[in-house]
Amino acid sequence: MGYGFQHMFGVRKLACLGGVLFAIFTTSRYFEFPYDDVISSLFSANDIQLTKIASYPPENSSLLSSTGDSSATNNASSLIQTINKHDASSSSIQTINKHHVSARDVVPLSNLSSITEVSRKKKKKNVVSISEMHDILVHNRASSYSMKPRWHSRADQELLEAKFQIENASFENDHYLYPSVFRNVSVFRRSYELMEKILKVHIYKEGERPIFHQPEAVMKGIYASEGWFMMQMKASKRFIARKPKQAHLFYIPYSSKMLKATLSPNSYDRKSVVPYLKKYLDLIAGRYSFWNRTGGADHFIVACHDWAPDETRQYMGTCIRAICNTDVIKSGFEIGKDVSLPETNVRYPQNPLKNLGGKPPSKRSVFAFFAGQMHGSLRPNLLRHWENKDSDMKIFKKLPKVKDDRNYIDYMKSTKFCICAKGSEVNSPRVVEAIFYECIPVIISDNFVPPFFEVLDWESFAVFVREKDIPDLKNILLSITNKKYLQMHQRVKKVKQHFLWHVKPVKYDMFHMILHSIWYTRVFRVN
Repeated sequence: MGYGFQHMFGVRKLACLGGVLFAIFTTSRYFEFPYDDVISSLFSANDIQLTKIASYPPENSSLLSSTGDSSATNNASSLIQTINKHDASSSSIQTINKHHVSARDVVPLSNLSSITEVSRKKKKKNVVSISEMHDILVHNRASSYSMKPRWHSRADQELLEAKFQIENASFENDHYLYPSVFRNVSVFRRSYELMEKILKVHIYKEGERPIFHQPEAVMKGIYASEGWFMMQMKASKRFIARKPKQAHLFYIPYSSKMLKATLSPNSYDRKSVVPYLKKYLDLIAGRYSFWNRTGGADHFIVACHDWAPDETRQYMGTCIRAICNTDVIKSGFEIGKDVSLPETNVRYPQNPLKNLGGKPPSKRSVFAFFAGQMHGSLRPNLLRHWENKDSDMKIFKKLPKVKDDRNYIDYMKSTKFCICAKGSEVNSPRVVEAIFYECIPVIISDNFVPPFFEVLDWESFAVFVREKDIPDLKNILLSITNKKYLQMHQRVKKVKQHFLWHVKPVKYDMFHMILHSIWYTRVFRVN
């Protein structure tokens, strides 16, 4: 009987111990303990998720405080959930596993259920404003999403030192720069100086023409940015690294336009070209150690075709993507990691500066102008409300074809407000064309991230109109006083230098601004 009593007592002790463990586990599900994920992982490995790895600068850094909004980081955190740009999807997990991320580089995500709930609520809000985009940018500067390098290099240390100097930049006058068009002209100037002094880029020699290494094939038309950048990057003496180990960035010199034209000229299947890029990535990752060292975080592409976001997302999503199709909701564009590439319509490759400029404000007789093909659903809606409805609103379908598009350009040169309405995608060459001809860009394209967004204050020289407000378009433009218009016009003239291609690059021009955006992004993501 004594033995039976002891046995019964032992069973009760085990039951009590099990109850305590169950209580701890249950409690840990509802309260955020410091090591909650460790406890949870004992019971279910399926609950482990990838999350961002906190890095310098912290939320209370001088860079964040300079924005004047201490809550920006918290606001942006919920916005990040809105657009689901940095979730640990199965594809991103496969990509990270492919590049051998160790267990210490994976951080468990606690309180997942509450984040999911916020995400569902935020998804109802499908338009991200310019100010909200800036909040996301500030948040992403405070948290690095790049993989911690598998081993450190001298280039990493140089980038960290550059970051410190950029954050602590002091004001110095530069008569080439116009402070009113910048978020912080001192930060930009210091960053640009350091780029010129420090930055070294390695260009992979692998790749078959015309998809790789043939910029001459993409020097004209609306995708010309990728061709002009490739040509000038390859010809650069200042920025090319003599040895790959010295490089801060690695350039994959492909053309998204030529990729589609060569492999899929008659297809609309964007995934059809993905295996080709994967094969190339496997080649350079197998031949060299550079991609594997950072998981691609110090690599970049420059691609303007509409397909570029989709064709690069799966296997090149970890690198810095300078792309024209910058839809922050649909295209997978990641503010703070990717770069908005200007879509520039180059009409004269031999002289890209030919016929630029426009009439002074007093001679601009047209109030608002748009002409273009009826791509997408927004442009037909624009014409439905404004074509032949108001003599001040010159809203047309595509204009009759004439030599050098003279009728279209003459309108731009004579108009106060140039309507930049999106087509099938959010990007449009009209945004940069308006600046070419010193016309105020009126951007009607929800969730479009404008070029050089991280340094330029676009709302100081452009007008952003939500797609739903097309019926009220004229009233919105009339609300801009003449004094404000003249101020904006002057700023458009000043910012124009940053959107010009030169046969030989000059300081602060388009080539240098694109390269700076890539450099600037890498500096603030380095671990």
